[in-house]
Amino acid sequence: MISSERIGQILAGAASKRTLVLGDMVVDEHIIGSARQIAREAPIPVIDQQTRVTVPGGATNVAANLRSLGCDVEVAGVVGADAPADHLRQELETRGIGTHGLVTEPNRATAVKLRVWAGGDRQRAQSMVARVDHVDSTPFSPSTSQKLSDYLEEAVPQHDGLIVSDYDAGAVSEKALRTALPTALASGMLVTADAHANLGRFRDATLLTPNQPEAEAELGRKITSSASALAAAEDLQKSVNADIVLLTLGEAGMALQTSAGHSLLLPSSKGSGVADPTGAGDTVAASMTAALLGGANPVEAAQIALLAAQVVIRQLGASVATSNDLQQEANAQAD
Repeated sequence: MISSERIGQILAGAASKRTLVLGDMVVDEHIIGSARQIAREAPIPVIDQQTRVTVPGGATNVAANLRSLGCDVEVAGVVGADAPADHLRQELETRGIGTHGLVTEPNRATAVKLRVWAGGDRQRAQSMVARVDHVDSTPFSPSTSQKLSDYLEEAVPQHDGLIVSDYDAGAVSEKALRTALPTALASGMLVTADAHANLGRFRDATLLTPNQPEAEAELGRKITSSASALAAAEDLQKSVNADIVLLTLGEAGMALQTSAGHSLLLPSSKGSGVADPTGAGDTVAASMTAALLGGANPVEAAQIALLAAQVVIRQLGASVATSNDLQQEANAQAD
């Protein structure tokens, strides 16, 4: 495993790089409480709310993870003219994330995903008991779409890296991709695609970070073993002609494939505490990109991404990992 000293060197190098995150802007809300009884009206738990937390989600969680690692970050996407958008913009700016690329669509609500967590007297960890998504599928107006494209045309050349975070909520349209990708690829920028579907849109990207269900859907077959995971990563790399594919496998770890022919399975290390995968894919895309921008080779970058994922899944809700977190995690695994 990569050393804590090397992690520090790599992330110090990434701090001077500018990254643009294009994607779906999401507000993640978490209600955390205790379940003391079953409702009379239906066989469901009654939750006594203790805490309500609101954090950046979707593409903004990718940006938050980049920022927590010391990177210079800007977001590009669409929000509504509503309170969730105001809160999200304020939260991003408080973290030092640029918001000039946020375009407001008055007739479309900002996406909000609410998760309810509960633990009882005998529970040592919280469990998610409900999730409510409010994702407006109303198409963007032509004016909004054009404003986003105009911003991308100007902003992409000013950055060292581009991450496309597609939650299939409309921001990553064909028009947006036609504006951003050719310029980024032609200039030799690092381009990361973290998309839920249609990975073929990102041909020639530097990095793809699909999870297991996304890879299975793309390839039309199940991943049932370490060997099939490595084969899937190789097939995805060849089909999209990406430089690197990092396939996340949940508790089984990650499978790495490069265009140079390097293939590696990275097993995960079990940790204590709440195992919540919310936002872990965002963390992987962000940390792998930051590491590559900081001069890491693909294996080093994948190891950093694995460490980052292991940090955030032990926290409740979409979370971020800092350089110090990664160094501590590396030291703990080295002991």
